[in-house]
Amino acid sequence: MNIGEKLKLRRKKTGFTQEQVAEKMHITRQTLSNWEVGKYFPDIDSIITLSQIYNLSLDELLLGKIYFKGESVMTKKLSFKETMSLLKTHYPDAINVKELNGGLVSQTYLFEVKEQRFIFQVGNNLESYKKQSFIDRKFNGILPVREVLEVHQTDDGVAYSISKYIEGDKLFDLNSQQLLDIVPAVLNTLETLESIDVLDDKQGYGYFDSTGNASFPTWLDFVEGVYNNDIYNWDSLEEKGLDSEVVEKAIKELKTHVKSINFSSKNIIHGDLGSFNLLAKDNLITGIIDWTLAMYGDHLYDKANFLFWNEEKLQPLIKEITTKHITNNETKEKIYCYMLRIGLEEIYNTVIRNEVGYDIEWVANRLNKIMDDFL
Repeated sequence: MNIGEKLKLRRKKTGFTQEQVAEKMHITRQTLSNWEVGKYFPDIDSIITLSQIYNLSLDELLLGKIYFKGESVMTKKLSFKETMSLLKTHYPDAINVKELNGGLVSQTYLFEVKEQRFIFQVGNNLESYKKQSFIDRKFNGILPVREVLEVHQTDDGVAYSISKYIEGDKLFDLNSQQLLDIVPAVLNTLETLESIDVLDDKQGYGYFDSTGNASFPTWLDFVEGVYNNDIYNWDSLEEKGLDSEVVEKAIKELKTHVKSINFSSKNIIHGDLGSFNLLAKDNLITGIIDWTLAMYGDHLYDKANFLFWNEEKLQPLIKEITTKHITNNETKEKIYCYMLRIGLEEIYNTVIRNEVGYDIEWVANRLNKIMDDFL
């Protein structure tokens, strides 16, 4: 993937048009278009400005390693005036409204009312906000999750939620020493997740909906579902522009090793734990946010998620997770299966379902590396 293709992908992932980015940079749309098609190359000052607009580090922008994922780019972004109008219908006294960075499927704002701070999220996916509300009702007090106060949808399909603010910085924004210091707190948080018994009245395994019910009868069914053609139809993969070799190899590997999975308990799994979804303050984890991909199943799936995405910032944590949880060949084989499934689902969602995700080139290379080196 050349630099022009990378720039185009970054812009699309943030939901901006060429006109919007050009206006922010005080350049013509044609100049930006020339960069994206590879006719010309932006200078270093322009690259720095683009990284700020797209809320990425230079490594992320140029090397193709994006540290966030999401379900889909918002089909409609509200202007600040529209957002304020919507917010003021519920909180007419709202002040100090500030947009926060990092969201792909939501516009997220911080605001204050009578010296209290709140989060206002607006997007297309009502179900994800209802699911967050379910998480709050069931696990607040056990887990550090946002207290959801209201969830609504407008007549023209704009969904939004209002939650209490949690103090803390995303791990992504911490410096190297802070990231090292926070490792014990993250491990304690993972232990808390492991300790939660999911209520027996909630059915199924895998991704659950806003009522807390999931569709797979067993955890093994969920893991194997990624190569069940009635659920994941891979037929159009090469038509979408991706060589199917890595997918075929990963599916073959998963089928070979899936017998190692004999899990029958039911843990709560966040499904997307990483540096953007954990908040920290004073060496404590103060918040776990963005539960859209939450599921029921084996707690090791969250550990496998850390290992698969292998964020550079989180290497001290990843080392501790590896030491603590990969203690025998059986567990190692199980985590291997989970990493294969994570990579396959990322490719399926991004290539076939056209959802926002990591660069497929990076994901395919990561899958190959795992298959070559992990076991």
